[in-house]
Amino acid sequence: MKQLLLLGLIASSALLTAQLNTVLRSNLLYDQGVNDVWGYVAPDGTEYAIVGIRGGVSFVSLADPDNAVEVARVPGDPSAWRDMKTYGDYAYAVADQGDDGLVAYDLRFLPDSVPFRQNQYQIQGFPRDFVQAHNIYIDTIIGRAYTAGGSRQLN
Repeated sequence: MKQLLLLGLIASSALLTAQLNTVLRSNLLYDQGVNDVWGYVAPDGTEYAIVGIRGGVSFVSLADPDNAVEVARVPGDPSAWRDMKTYGDYAYAVADQGDDGLVAYDLRFLPDSVPFRQNQYQIQGFPRDFVQAHNIYIDTIIGRAYTAGGSRQLN
């Protein structure tokens, strides 16, 4: 039993020190609160950070990792929390405040633009319109999105 415990502690300490092999290459200062980040790799290999901010979503090019550049910002209702995930060439976001619903961002035009569409839903058998959620998860095997922690009645 002691041997098993010791192996567990060694494995845990290896996991805890993994982040020590990290180098800060660049950073961005935002004029508002930041609450979440997700990554996307474009077909040309360019990496992007998709950053949830209080007033929407920021798209950051990491083409030059030593000089991160915000290439687009899409406004949204103010929210302390936004969650984003990607599937194919699209990003999907939800917020737990406001009435944005499920927002779909078309990433095919990065870095020049990010067309988007806000979607509010009436869900059969559910008494409220879908306009908010705290989290979104996308099962990329079957192409299905799941949300958690939403919604409320529209005024």
